[in-house]
Amino acid sequence: MDFKTAQNLIIKKYKYPSVIDFEVFCSDPIHARRMLDSGLEEKGLVKISKTREFKDREKPLIEFTALSKNFLFERTLEEKEYKIQKVKIGSKSFDKIIHITAETNDKRMAVAEYIVKYHMNEFGVLWPDLPAEKKEKAYFIFSDNGWQLIEKKDAELMILKKIIEK
Repeated sequence: MDFKTAQNLIIKKYKYPSVIDFEVFCSDPIHARRMLDSGLEEKGLVKISKTREFKDREKPLIEFTALSKNFLFERTLEEKEYKIQKVKIGSKSFDKIIHITAETNDKRMAVAEYIVKYHMNEFGVLWPDLPAEKKEKAYFIFSDNGWQLIEKKDAELMILKKIIEK
């Protein structure tokens, strides 16, 4: 397993770069407070209703402005009904492979450790604990069709099977 093959398989499997979204519950006072505290209203991206009269009870607390248009996803009927708006808060992209190790003596199984970078936009403040980068692992097996990326649980089962067969 070489770095380039691992990189290509990881990017293809996880569709990097990919969008990170966040569901905003527009009638939720907690989400409204988070939006207010994060400064999104001051930036002109949202409008928060701080008080509501009984006649406005069906109106959402959070309204997105024209400035936020490029960050909003198309809403489903269900999302409209429950006043949910998915917002693009950033993207994640493959950065680099750190190292690859063979997991079996016959070198037919490998694990690649790699870094994913997170790029946040103005709405990224809604997910404050998201790191700038994160280490991930990918598991590979060599078959008749060449190297293939497999799920961790499948890799663990294969390793366990090899141990039991000894």
